[in-house]
Amino acid sequence: MKRYIKSSEADSVMLLQTDKIEEDSYTNYLFNIVVNGKTVGDCSVLVDENYAYCERIDINKDQRNQGFGTNALYKLADMFGDIVVAPDNEDAKRLYERIGCEYNGNDADYIDQGYGVYRI
Repeated sequence: MKRYIKSSEADSVMLLQTDKIEEDSYTNYLFNIVVNGKTVGDCSVLVDENYAYCERIDINKDQRNQGFGTNALYKLADMFGDIVVAPDNEDAKRLYERIGCEYNGNDADYIDQGYGVYRI
């Protein structure tokens, strides 16, 4: 799969784990997305024995469209083996279509927010 980097700064994306919450059937990992020492966003990944689901990823409004979120998703996929994402808007859907592939697992209908489900 092609790894997309929009700017040279985007290549310096780091994930800083801020919390790990053990639930009954999964673990919730919380990360800050950091570029050159500055937090540009955050994300949450739910992990169980079957897969890792990126519940949310947020990039600060003034830091968007620079490749930070894309590279953070690639780093999460590398970290967890693959991640599943379910966009909740057209912009997210276009991004996930570009960098991932459609996911049709048994739970896809459950996590679909009306824009499909993708694996990165």
